[in-house]
Amino acid sequence: MEEIKKAIFSRDEIKDLSSYYLNEGRKQETWQIDHVRIDDKIAEAKISMVTRYLSATDNNEFHLTIFSALEFLSQLMIVYAHVWAGRQEKVGEGWMIESSMKSVRVIRDPENILVSMRVEKIRERGANLYCIASYKITDTHDGLMEVRLKGFLT
Repeated sequence: MEEIKKAIFSRDEIKDLSSYYLNEGRKQETWQIDHVRIDDKIAEAKISMVTRYLSATDNNEFHLTIFSALEFLSQLMIVYAHVWAGRQEKVGEGWMIESSMKSVRVIRDPENILVSMRVEKIRERGANLYCIASYKITDTHDGLMEVRLKGFLT
C-alpha cells in the first residue's frame, strides 16, 4: 500500500472517487409503510419500496440500505410514540439521539420488508416523548438487519 501524497482534492477528483448512490441514487429511493400493527410494546410493519435504485456494481439488484432503513424505522417510532401518548397528529419535531445498526444478511425483497419493533422504554416528559426501541428488519429471502434507536419528539 502506498503512502498518500496528496492532501487536497478538487470537486471533480472527489466526484470521481465518490459513490454515485450516495450522491444521486439515494434521491431515487422512496418507500411506504403499507400497514402497522401495534400490540402493547411491539409494533410490526410491512414496508415496500415505491421506487428503488439499482446499482450496476450490485448486478442491478435491489438491496436495502441503512439510509432508507433509518428513515422508515424513525417514522415507525414516531407513529408508535404518538399512538402511545394518545396524540392524533404530529405537531412537533422528531430527533434521533443515538442509533446502532448491524446488517447481518442483505435485504433483497423490495416489496416485503418486514419490521418488528420492540419498545424498550417510552416516557412522556411534559410535551416531549422519549423512546428507545430495538428493531429486526427481515424479508422473504432470509435478509436481516438489527437496529436500536433512541429518539424524542418535541
